[in-house]
Amino acid sequence: MKSFEDARAFMTQNGIDGWLTRDYRYTNSVFWQAFGRHVDNVTRPVWLLIPANGEPLLLAHDVDTGRFEEFGGVIEGFSSRDSMVDQLRNMLGSLSDAQPTLAMEYSELYQLPRVGRVDAGTIELIRSLGANIVSSGDVIQYATERWSEGQLESHRFAVDALTRIVKEAFKFAGENVRWALTEHDLAEHIRGRLDRLGLEYDDGPVVAFNEHSSDPHYEPVPGESAVIRRDGWLLIDLWARKRQETGGDTEPMISGDITWVAKLGGPPTDKQQQVFDVVRNARDAAFEFIEAEVFAGNNPEGWKADRVARDVIAKAGFDDYFVHRLGHSLGNEVHSNGVNLDDWETHDTRKLIEGIGVTIEPGIYLPEFGVRLEMDVFMGPDGPEITGERQDEIFRVET
Repeated sequence: MKSFEDARAFMTQNGIDGWLTRDYRYTNSVFWQAFGRHVDNVTRPVWLLIPANGEPLLLAHDVDTGRFEEFGGVIEGFSSRDSMVDQLRNMLGSLSDAQPTLAMEYSELYQLPRVGRVDAGTIELIRSLGANIVSSGDVIQYATERWSEGQLESHRFAVDALTRIVKEAFKFAGENVRWALTEHDLAEHIRGRLDRLGLEYDDGPVVAFNEHSSDPHYEPVPGESAVIRRDGWLLIDLWARKRQETGGDTEPMISGDITWVAKLGGPPTDKQQQVFDVVRNARDAAFEFIEAEVFAGNNPEGWKADRVARDVIAKAGFDDYFVHRLGHSLGNEVHSNGVNLDDWETHDTRKLIEGIGVTIEPGIYLPEFGVRLEMDVFMGPDGPEITGERQDEIFRVET
């Protein structure tokens, strides 16, 4: 299995003896990514050890082992807590080092919540068996977050469709503004277009008019959403992935995620134009920094890109209004498990490696309106690539 092979390659290069990932009642999605597929109705703890050298080992309760018959490695069962601990001891004893270094879903001081998936008691248990624990954050990224060529194409399909839909949505708003069109009405229209163009989505989109665009995660709901007026500011953030084909062992599709803004009616105000320009410059500065670092042979850590964009916004006097990280990992889940561009909510020291995708989406959120410009970037073999159309001017909508 490719995730096993990639994990082994990374661990061999980085002095890690094994990756031990554990799930209990579907609280650790990373386990299932590493395993390669979802298995229904697993009711007890299940453990997967991927050694840097040797066959993978799966440990499950006796009532669950039959659900893993297609697993390509060794399967061991346990019946009681004591037998589970004994089997774990045996698994660790199969590694070459007497005090092995194991990667687990652990983040020191909870620095990376996306990585910290196992509880302190689990870490204490494995340490009591003689292991040295390190974070699996880099292993996860290398083994499960790099896109195949087919996944890259699925992402291109998604982001091209999203760009088409967002432009159509702005025009639809302008054409229907006289009919008391609400934010929720427009969101429903967008959902219909997503469905018809072969996309699937878990939630969203964000459709935010005037002051609602100051809320980065605004969600229009029936009866509470604003009426879109003939003159105003409109932000749309939408995300989706190509609908999974039925039948066959198809790879997970990769999401697209974009945010555009528009001015309805008259021209933008001086303030709207100023804020738009600052956000655009911050976005482009972050991308240019990543590009320059990669071409210099130094793939940057995620926090550094965030800092570049944040400095641009701070120098313009809007630092108090940029209230979230610069960008997030992009995968099958729109917020995935790779590196985030973040020196605000966390301090993400993982590197932007070849094969992964991220968003770049700085924002300024004033009380009266907000601007966020989001584009998707793939770290390709020839350097970082903006995979869709980037918004360089305020979209103008006649009403």
